[in-house]
Parts: sequence; C-alpha cells; structure tokens
Amino acid sequence: MDTNKKIETNSSSIDDIDKNIHANQTLYDELHQSLVDEVVANAENSQEESHKIKRSSSSQNTFFTKLTDYYQSNELFRYALWGLGAVFIATTILTIIEYPLFSSSVKDDVGDGFMFGGSEPNWVDTFFHTFWWAVVTFTTVGYGDVSPETHLGKFLTIIIMILNLGIVTMLTGAVSSVLVAARLKGDDTLDETKYHGHLIIAGWNPAVQSALRLIEANEDSTSVVILINETEAEVVKRAVSGFDRLDITHLSENFTQEGVLKKAFIEECGTFMIVPDDSGLLPNEKPDEDKTVLTALTAKSILEDIQVVAYILDEEYISHLHRANVNEIVFPDDHIPHMLAKHVTDPGVPQLFDELITQEEHDKGIQVVSIPKGLVGLTHNKVSAYYKFKHKWLLVGYAIKKAGFSLEEQMGESGSPIIRDMIKEQLDSAGIKLSSDEHVIVEINPDDEYIIDGKHKALVLR
Repeated sequence: MDTNKKIETNSSSIDDIDKNIHANQTLYDELHQSLVDEVVANAENSQEESHKIKRSSSSQNTFFTKLTDYYQSNELFRYALWGLGAVFIATTILTIIEYPLFSSSVKDDVGDGFMFGGSEPNWVDTFFHTFWWAVVTFTTVGYGDVSPETHLGKFLTIIIMILNLGIVTMLTGAVSSVLVAARLKGDDTLDETKYHGHLIIAGWNPAVQSALRLIEANEDSTSVVILINETEAEVVKRAVSGFDRLDITHLSENFTQEGVLKKAFIEECGTFMIVPDDSGLLPNEKPDEDKTVLTALTAKSILEDIQVVAYILDEEYISHLHRANVNEIVFPDDHIPHMLAKHVTDPGVPQLFDELITQEEHDKGIQVVSIPKGLVGLTHNKVSAYYKFKHKWLLVGYAIKKAGFSLEEQMGESGSPIIRDMIKEQLDSAGIKLSSDEHVIVEINPDDEYIIDGKHKALVLR
C-alpha cells in the first residue's frame, strides 16, 4: 500500500513538472526571443554603420591612395608627370603673354572650324593651340608653324628647351631601368596588389597538403597562399593542383634568406607558417630544424609584429623558438599522452576531438569567427544567444589575443633598478628577447556574465 502511494506521488510530481514546463515554455521563448532580437538588431545596425563608413572612406581614398603609391614607386610615371606639369605651366604663361599671336595662329591654321568657340577663337581654343606648340617644342619636333615674338615668350621657350633635355633624359633612363629590372626579375615576379593578409608556408612535407585542404574548406580564411621551399616545382604543382578556391604561388628558393621572405611580401602577410622541410632529403634523413629557428629569427627581424606559427618535431628546439618570439608552436607529441589516456578514462572524447579537427566540410566543425561590433561589451549569454538563433551555431568559447611577457610589467617598481638592469643584460647576452608579441589564449564555456571585449573572437561549432 505504501509502495503504491509512493508510485502515485512520484507520478504526480512528474506530471506537475511537465505542466510547469509547458506553462512557462511560451514565456521563456518570448523572453529569449526578445533578447535575441535585441542583440541581433544591435549587431546588424553596428555592422551596417561600419560598412557604410568603410564604403564611403574607401571610395574616397582608394583612388588617391593607389595613385600616390604608383607615383612613388614608378619613376617613369613620375618623370612623365613632371614633364607634363612643366608643359602646362609654360602653356598657361605663354597663353597669357602671347595671346594675340596664338589666337591669330588659330585663325590661320584652323580657319572657321573652332572647336570651343563660335565664330571667333576663345581662350580655350588659344590655350589648346599654345599647348600643341609647347608639346611640339618640348619634344624637339619643331614644326615651325608658330613661334613667340616677345622677349618674354622667347625666354620661356628657352626654359622649355632646357627642361626638355633633363626630363627626356630622365624618362629615357627610367624606361631603360624598368626594362632591365623586368628582365632581371624574370617571370617569377609576384603581383604585389593581391598579397595582403595572405598565408606564407616556409618548408615542405606531407602535412602541408593536408593543412591546405582544411584551409580551402574554410571559406572565411584567406585564399592567397605562397609556398617557399626548394622542392621540385613539378612535385609541388601536382600536390596543389586540386585546390580550386586557393590561389597558390610556389617560390622555389631558400626560405631562410631575408630577400626571399621579402619577395613573398612577408611584411603584408597575415600568418607566416614554418614547417619541417623535407626538400631534397633522402627517405631516412630528418629535416634540419635549425632552419626553422633561423627562419623564425629572420622573419621577426623583418617585422617584429608578424604572426609566426612554427611546427617542430624535436622538443629541444621549443626553447629556441620561444627565444625567437614565435607566437605559436605546434609540437604533435604534446597531445598524444592525453589522447591515449582519454581512450581509457573517457571513451568518446578522443573520437569527438578527431571528428572536430578533421572535419573538412566548410559548414561543419569548430571555426573562429569575428564578433560583430554591436556585441562588444555584452555578456557571454547574449553573445551565445546571437549565434544560436541568428546562425544556428553553438558558441563553445573564445580565442583572445594577449600581450606577451614583459620584464617591466612583471617587476613594476619592485626591486632594485640595478637588479633589473642586470637581469636584462643577462637575458640579452643569452639571446633572450622579452617581447610584447601577441599570442592567443582560449576561454572555454565562461560564465553567463563574462564580458566580451574587442580582443575576443568566437569559437563556434557549425
């Protein structure tokens, strides 16, 4: 009897729970959806405003920026502009002081068919005719159809002739230098306009092809890749022939050299990756990982803030890479003991990791995405709601850029200045450079009230 009563009580309790759930489900959905709508609206408004600002600024500045860069980098263009400017200045002055001469010359040469005037040539017709004469004189053609009559006009003509000697000489030299430089560079000269935020991979081994396959699957990642290694060009070409989205360029050169890295526009790259190099090795030979350390040092000497990721096989080299201020170090053996233990302690966890890491379809797996500006400053629960209801993604955590180790920051005002200076000297003599280079840390499933700032990027499971 007591047992029956107990069963009935339990059944009643479960029914009550179900009723409460159903009664509050609608309210929960409304509250949750209102929160999501608010977050989504703020994020979308912020993104739209950002896009408008970017569009307006880019439309105004892009043309002039490109023109300025082209002017500074192209001697031929620069000298041509100087010559054209000199001709325009001379034309303007001559049109003013010799107006009757050139105006009557227009009548004699053209007759009644004036382009800009009516029955009589106006100032524009005269200026155009004067400009024609100035160009003919400047280029030493000299048809003799008209010539200045006043002393000032002849004096300006002398100046134009003298300027011609210098500018034409510079133009000739610039043309020659451009042609010679193009011949020396050969066909492997890269088009610098498309190399910004690209990926550079120094070294070659089977892991490169697998990495490229995963990069291609993620449409949010860069599509421009430069491979630098001394592997035969045909081997690399066959290995990367199946990638449709990626724009891959191969430089068959020594990647430890500074000139080669600059040739790959390392100053403009998004990530510089170094892998153990199998180029030219026999089957039983191991990669020379001194090259990895040397390449990292060379890259950091070119640009200290560059993002360097180094793949290393020998644990002894990790300390050297830390001294070289490498941002991220990949050492495969670090994870093997953990994965082996998880097969015993938590079966299913290793399989989950394997599935997440090896997932090659662009719409699945864990990926890092930028957080809209409208979500910056909000709590984790609101950001999570945004991704769940806006994109149907599960927010796993955050990738956060943090500054590196700094001796001044760590010691502050404590300790003797003499001791701090001594420590610095010892570190410098040992070749250890303490840098404020940024590195990435991960925050997994934080509290609901965790605040998101501008250094956060979302780790989402698509």
